[in-house]
Amino acid sequence: MIKEVNRACEKLNDTLGISVELPNPKKKALKTAAVCNLVVGAGLVAAGILFPSKSCALLGGISVISSAVLNKESKSKTHES
Repeated sequence: MIKEVNRACEKLNDTLGISVELPNPKKKALKTAAVCNLVVGAGLVAAGILFPSKSCALLGGISVISSAVLNKESKSKTHES
């Protein structure tokens, strides 16, 4: 997914005549972010269940989904670049 976004941004950069580079996170950074999102998401889901705020549960669910996407992205990286 990161490669596709970078390719789209390169096309946009060429069209607009600008030079903007997006960061390319390493595998370790993606795994760390996935774990953090999972912990925060689980906490928010638990808070949403325990307290009357259902928006916490929704945000927690989104965070857990984000964790899964980051984990998949980290597995698709073949090397540390």
